[in-house]
Parts: sequence; C-alpha cells; structure tokens
Amino acid sequence: MEEEKLKSQVKRIKAKLIQARKADKKFKVFGADSHKYQLNKPISPQQVAAIEQEYGFQLPPCYKTFITQIGNGGSADSHAAGPFYGIYSLQRSIDELADFNGPDGWQRACIIYPFMPEDYWQQQLNVIKNNDLTTEEYDEELARIYGGILLIGSQGCAYINGIILQGEHAGKVVNLSFDHQLPTFTFEVNFLDWYERWLDEVISGKLSDPKSGWFGYSVAGSEKQLLEKYFASECKEYKYYCLEALLLKSTISSKTFKILEKQYQLNNTDLKRISLQVMVNFSYSKASNYLHEYFNIEPEFVIKLLYWYGKKKISEWIEILHTSVPQFKDAEAFRCFVHILEESTTNYCQIILPYTAHADNEIRAIAFYGLDSLNNKTKKTIINHFIAGLTDSDKQVVCAALSALNGIVDSRLLKYYQAIAKKIDEEDKYNDLLYKLNNCLIHFKLTNETILNIDAENYKVKKWFQFWKKS
Repeated sequence: MEEEKLKSQVKRIKAKLIQARKADKKFKVFGADSHKYQLNKPISPQQVAAIEQEYGFQLPPCYKTFITQIGNGGSADSHAAGPFYGIYSLQRSIDELADFNGPDGWQRACIIYPFMPEDYWQQQLNVIKNNDLTTEEYDEELARIYGGILLIGSQGCAYINGIILQGEHAGKVVNLSFDHQLPTFTFEVNFLDWYERWLDEVISGKLSDPKSGWFGYSVAGSEKQLLEKYFASECKEYKYYCLEALLLKSTISSKTFKILEKQYQLNNTDLKRISLQVMVNFSYSKASNYLHEYFNIEPEFVIKLLYWYGKKKISEWIEILHTSVPQFKDAEAFRCFVHILEESTTNYCQIILPYTAHADNEIRAIAFYGLDSLNNKTKKTIINHFIAGLTDSDKQVVCAALSALNGIVDSRLLKYYQAIAKKIDEEDKYNDLLYKLNNCLIHFKLTNETILNIDAENYKVKKWFQFWKKS
C-alpha cells in the first residue's frame, strides 16, 4: 500500500514539474530564474548505496526516492527545480556539510526537533559562542548541534534547507541558518510532501504573489482546511500555526471569525493571542472590545497589534496610552509604542524620557530615536538626557543620541563629541557612529579629526554671521 502511494506521488510530481514550468514562464517565483525548473537525471540506487556506505549514513526513503526516480538535484555549480534557489545534487549536499556540521556531523544523532523552544536552542549554542574554542573543538560542537542533518538547498543569504537523516523526524525538512538562528521545521510530513506543496503553490500562482509569505514557514491549506487541521490536532504548537496561517489570507468568513472568538476565550495564552491577532487583522471594529479587554492582561502585545493593524484608530487609544504606560520589557513593543506616539502628534516627550535610562540597551536606543522628532528648542531643555546618551556604554545608544542631536548647536556637547571621536576605531569608520558624529559636528564647522585639536571646554561656537568676519 505504501509503495503504491509512493509511486502515485512520484507520478504526480513529474507531471506537476511540467505544469510549473508552464505556469511560471517568466520565472516570477523567487529563485526560479536560477533553476528554471530543470532537474538533473536521477542517480541509480547502486550509486546511492555506495555513497551511503562511504559516508556512514542512510538517506530517508522519501529523499532517496526523489533522487533515484525524479532527479538528482543540479550540477556542481547550480541548483535544480525546487523551493527558493532549488535543490542540490546529493554530492553537492555532502560537499556542503563539512563547513556546516563538522566532518562527521551527518553520522550523529539529531538533537533538534519541531517547535523547539528558544531557550533550549540557546543552551545548545552556549559552548559554540565561546571565542576561545580551537578549530577541533568548534567542529565538534557543530557536529553535535547540527548532527544528523543533510543540507539540500539554499534559501539565499545565510538561510538553507536541511533534511533530517535519522530518528523520529527522519525525512522532515528543516529551515536552518549559518548564523545559528532557531531552526524551524516545515509542516509537511516528509521531503516529497514539502516538494509537492511547492509545486502546487507555483502552479496556483500563490508563490508569484509577494503577499504569500516565505514558502514553507506556514501551514498550507485553504481557510477551511486550516480550521480542519486546527481541530484535528492535539498539538498546541501546531494549532497555533494553523491559526497564524489565516493571516496570509485576503479575507476570512464570518463563520471563521466566530470560531476565533471562541478560541480567544480559551485558557491557552498562545491561542488566545493568535486568535486576537487574526481578528484584529480582519476586522478592527469587531475585535475592538477584545483589544481593550486584553490591554489589561498584556498591554505590550496590544500595542503591537495597534501599530500593525489599527493605525487609523489610534485616536481612541491616545489617552489610554498616555495614562497607562506599560513597564516595557519587549523592545519591539516599545518601538511600536514610540511610532504610535509620533503619529498621534501629541506631546509625548515626558513619556519617553524615562526610557532613555532603561536597563535594556535596545529600549534606550529606541527612546533616543523617538526624541529625534522633537523640535530643537525642546531638545535643548533636555540636553542632560542626551549627554547621558552620548556617554552610554552601548554604541547603539550613542548612535541614537547622535541622530537626535543632529542640528543642535550647543557648546556643552563638544567635550562629549570629542570623547567619542577619541574612541573611534577601525570598525567605527565603516558604521553609523562615525557618520552620525560628523553629521553633528558639521554644524560646528568641525569633523571627527579637527575636534581632536580644539579646547572643547572653552571652544566658542560662532553665530552664522560671524563666519563671514575676518579673524
């Protein structure tokens, strides 16, 4: 029975590859101009067996079926038809491994799994973050962290796809990154299902739509199918992603909205949050009462939703946001809060000022960027707060303070600018710090180099008309 099912799927995929080429003749789908829907000829089962024996691993049946019956990826320097930039050949996949998961990583047990929490992942990265590791120690950690994974294709930049070689999740495709971001599994059962889903979304035109989302990072299905999957699953994490996938739809029915209202009433926090998000996305007016209710529970999340979906309704929230300012811990929520205040054209200076001394570096920086839109007269009244920003231990905060001070001519700032200029290193010459410092200094007719030669304590800033006078 399983063999017949596999034969049927192989036949479908071959037919859909032809349909995909016709559906995307101009290669509008991301990466299609790289692979052009072409595949190498299949590799023989005997060749696969020899490679498995040589490298000491077993390929999952789904992937082995693909490379022996449909196509063995692309050539050594190109990809073949597949998601993103396409699928590697088996040999290319093996060649990619040494730099990613160590010289014998593919033989190791796989320690990652679907819906893996961020804190677990960070624990796995603890050792590899140590800059004192020898090359051998680093390779050993790579082999442990990314063990049991074969790389199968590139998404571009630092992002890649891998397939699990062994264990409970063998055959599943996982989204990985070279900069060690949290791995996320695709939602299909195995490689062939993932690949066929990609073909279906090419043929339907979905992947030609920039609003469709990044392929493989959401649950597939129509509105009805997503709800069926939601109620059929006992996995809370999967249920969450079923509802999240509704955000990619252009509309939802009133029946679905009522279902979301019921899910919002559940005790599960994650399901409550995503139900509220989907409701606000499709009907702010219908979800308004829930937003006000949830503000008392998690104000930071509601502020994000307001910024994402309720900008036209900000006026009804301004008084609440002025009088019930959250104790922000989430930098992204604080960023949304600052943008909302800026768009409201209300006096928000005193609300933001305390956050320039927040314990979190990113929140301090956002606060200073938020003060950037104040007029120069107001900025001069809070100059001591900006001076605190210029002397901050975090360069991101210093950059934000400099950005806000652009155009302010006040001699009290010069000694702090001079101190920053003295600390400029090679790295700073290629980032925002030097650029923003000079943007401030130009109003004093100075640069990061000339300021080093002045007496900053006694430097007199000339008025504009004094530059025309002879000294």
